Amino acid sequence: MDYFICNVCGHLAFNDAPDKCPVCEAAKEEFKQNNKIFVESEEKSPEASVKHVPYVMIKKECGLIKDSSCVDAVIKIGEVTHPMETKHFIMFIDCYLDNRFATRIHLSPNGIFAAGCLHIKDQNAKKLTVVENCNIHGYWMKEVNL
Repeated sequence: MDYFICNVCGHLAFNDAPDKCPVCEAAKEEFKQNNKIFVESEEKSPEASVKHVPYVMIKKECGLIKDSSCVDAVIKIGEVTHPMETKHFIMFIDCYLDNRFATRIHLSPNGIFAAGCLHIKDQNAKKLTVVENCNIHGYWMKEVNL
């Protein structure tokens, strides 16, 4: 698979750069191909995977939106909870349904955990991909079947 990174906001696109970034609306020319983005993070910090690979729990029954058929995806960064400190924190979590961008969770180190929850209404989606970006250790990814 080919990976394209937006030079403006850090959004990751799969297979081809979009005409316009879905996060910051930057033009296609702002994307740079880097097929080793995840390998580079792992090589730079092989011990860091336990605090960076997203942990995703899928719940088939929605805990918030009653009388719907949504699926909850609870996301925590790292098997061991990632620190959220001024010098070391998760900047964002991007979520994709079947390789299509769905949403970004912006994070800051100001009193929150590196975690989030999605309420997925697309009943045809087969796969959730979660990509996180650490300000020190780079990009990490997890894919789960829905």
